[in-house]
Amino acid sequence: MVLAVLAVAGAALCYGTAAVLQAAAVARAARTGLTGLLGGLARDPRYVGGLALVGGGFLLSLVAVRALPLFVVQAGRASSLGVTAVLAAVLLGTRLRRHEVGALGGVAVGLVAVALAAAPQGPAEVPDGVRWAVLGAAVLLAAVTLALARSGTAPTGAALAVLAGCGFGLLSLGARVLRPITVPGVLSDPSAYAIGLAGVVGLVAGALALQHGSVVTVSTTMVATEAVLGSLLGVAVGDRPADGLGGLAVAGFVVTVGSALLLARFATPEAVAAAEEPEPALHG
Repeated sequence: MVLAVLAVAGAALCYGTAAVLQAAAVARAARTGLTGLLGGLARDPRYVGGLALVGGGFLLSLVAVRALPLFVVQAGRASSLGVTAVLAAVLLGTRLRRHEVGALGGVAVGLVAVALAAAPQGPAEVPDGVRWAVLGAAVLLAAVTLALARSGTAPTGAALAVLAGCGFGLLSLGARVLRPITVPGVLSDPSAYAIGLAGVVGLVAGALALQHGSVVTVSTTMVATEAVLGSLLGVAVGDRPADGLGGLAVAGFVVTVGSALLLARFATPEAVAAAEEPEPALHG
């Protein structure tokens, strides 16, 4: 239980740091369509470094999600926006507004409440049909994302952010219902392939959303979609809080995610790019 909670915290640190690096890379990427965007990001060490941190965060989340309900892991994932805000303030000099300082406190309090309401739970026991359904949903999401990226009209940042959030939410569900991780057993598990495909959808749709959306709506939509969808899917496969602590779990989750959304501007390319630009010299 303690190890799983520490894994949630470590994942939040990885994801929060990755958001700063990836937003900086996307802010300077050429707007040349899907192929040009992905090619430019693949050559940017900041984005590559961010991907490495995302991978580390995923591995830590995998440790957590095998022992904790998804609503705990998803609350921790949302709290990564607090990490991003702190890093932006410390490393880039971005100023925290008064309500954002309060939001950081809300994230901390909410996470404590969620952790206290959690009960240790092993991997979800589900029929194989559920695992195939998760893979089917990931394939559908990939097809929709590809169709939007190739469409003649530019998709909205919010629509792409919803797809990204759904991708990451499905990834979490896939990890929750994954059979015992053994080789070669895991190679025949459809949820293992759903994890990989949903992760790619989330990364691609998220990068496109940040490029097309210049407002905080992109980040808030992506985080809210992932947190809420992932948690509801977890409940659907049997996740439950400790006996008598359902109210505390819901309150903690709402406070954590709501507070995190108030910090979403720190994950946008514009905020990072503006913070990195030198301030104009004062005259007179």
